Amino acid sequence: MMLGLFAVFKTAVATAEAASMDLEGALISRVPSGRRRRQEFLEAAGPTLLVLTFLEDSLRVVQQWEGQMAFMQSTMHLGYYLGATLLFLSMLVQTVGSLVVLHAALVPSAKLGLAKRATWSLLAFTIVQPFMYGELTNIDFLCRSLTLAGGLLLCTFAQSKQLASRPRASQWGLPQSNFAADKLQLFGRLMLTLLFFFEALAGSNSGGLHSLIEAPRLLPAVTAVALIAAAVLIAVGFKTEWSALLLAGGLVLLDLFWYPFWSAPSYRADHMRYYFFQTLSVAGGLMLLAVHGPGAIALEKRAAEKDF
Repeated sequence: MMLGLFAVFKTAVATAEAASMDLEGALISRVPSGRRRRQEFLEAAGPTLLVLTFLEDSLRVVQQWEGQMAFMQSTMHLGYYLGATLLFLSMLVQTVGSLVVLHAALVPSAKLGLAKRATWSLLAFTIVQPFMYGELTNIDFLCRSLTLAGGLLLCTFAQSKQLASRPRASQWGLPQSNFAADKLQLFGRLMLTLLFFFEALAGSNSGGLHSLIEAPRLLPAVTAVALIAAAVLIAVGFKTEWSALLLAGGLVLLDLFWYPFWSAPSYRADHMRYYFFQTLSVAGGLMLLAVHGPGAIALEKRAAEKDF
């Protein structure tokens, strides 16, 4: 009888060990698949959010053509034909460029070389826009434009990585060295943090540290410190993935609170709608940074090399 009980016990232990090994194997196998699904989501969601502000702005040009023309003539002192040409080109570049980038993000077989050129065209418009609308003295607008430009640089970096993984990638005009691509990633990463430093130090939404000297408040102080901490981590390239993801998620939530254009008065709705979609586009840039990493010029890369 004792031998029978021992045999049953031994069988039960062996069964438990086998089940434990199966469970461990299943959990281990799910970790890469879960990470892969997150990467696939971010690779699609990042460019999608990134181009939303351009699609919204091109739609605004169509909806408010008369008002835009009046602004070009009365405020910018441009002739009718020159103003109309600039508005038409801005609408064309933003619409076509955004749709090409969006198609490349959602369709794996898309022509990435064309998408990369479309991204550069959106970057060119982002640089020209402050001149076109006379916003060169608007620090908030300039910081947002530079931050958006950083997201577009990260998008070109992501497209270059995808092109490099395809056969005969050298025909697509990729950077001549990895160092050139790393510098592109570094510039994009640094530019992407400008908006957060501005909001933390002088922004009207977070309160800015300058306002806390006269009227100390807990929530603006915590927000400012959190923005600076996350922006510093991204700028130096340390814990970049989770810093970018947390900042992107927080930015989307704050966007709903900062710019609810759907419930704003009519005289503020248009302004708030523009900033709402632009903020979503910045979140898209952060998603691209999270999935593709900070590049070789980063603290976490150097730390990994030392550990190796």
